[in-house]
Amino acid sequence: MACRESFLKAILIILNVLLSLIGVTLIALSVYELNSSTPGTFEHIAIVVQIFVGTFVVLTSFLGCFATARVSLGLVWSFVICLLILLCLQIYIIAAAHSTDYVERSKRDFLAIWADQKTNGDRISLIERKYSCCGQLGSHDYILMGRAIPNNCYRDFERQADYLFTEGCLQAVQAHATDNVAVGLVIKWLLLLVEFAALGAATHLGITVRNKLRRERF
Repeated sequence: MACRESFLKAILIILNVLLSLIGVTLIALSVYELNSSTPGTFEHIAIVVQIFVGTFVVLTSFLGCFATARVSLGLVWSFVICLLILLCLQIYIIAAAHSTDYVERSKRDFLAIWADQKTNGDRISLIERKYSCCGQLGSHDYILMGRAIPNNCYRDFERQADYLFTEGCLQAVQAHATDNVAVGLVIKWLLLLVEFAALGAATHLGITVRNKLRRERF
């Protein structure tokens, strides 16, 4: 019995460390993307949700480590409840991710920004610098509008022909969204698997501790 309890504790500590690392990674990636995302867009809202989920994961992992170290029945069941909440939230997020066309969303958001260049000039400049792109489909967009190609379209802001970004921002934004979806799904599925494993181990530990306490009473 003591060996099984020690084994479960060791497994839970490892799983909680993994949960914490995944949560911190999710927060770090989300904060990096948040600083360069456009407020009010679908991408921005999704990033904020990811930060909330990552924070909840880290806090839950801390609770799990504390509950495992103390072998407190109340804390273990509290950890199980938090994991159940996380699992429900994670399943919903994964289902939403698979049913949402993030690439099309990113396209619509960019086209809406590009349609009002006077108001969104700073946002367009930020996108051009972030993705090393120029215009909607290329630098010729500015020429067709009778405007000079902005410095944002040049590497290091040096107006030299060799430094001009040739890729249009619409293509760059869609390619970035595609990469983000792939990386995001890998992290989400990995997090879900670790949460399921932690739930199983925590439930087993809770039952083991409960049975141990019952035997000690008699």
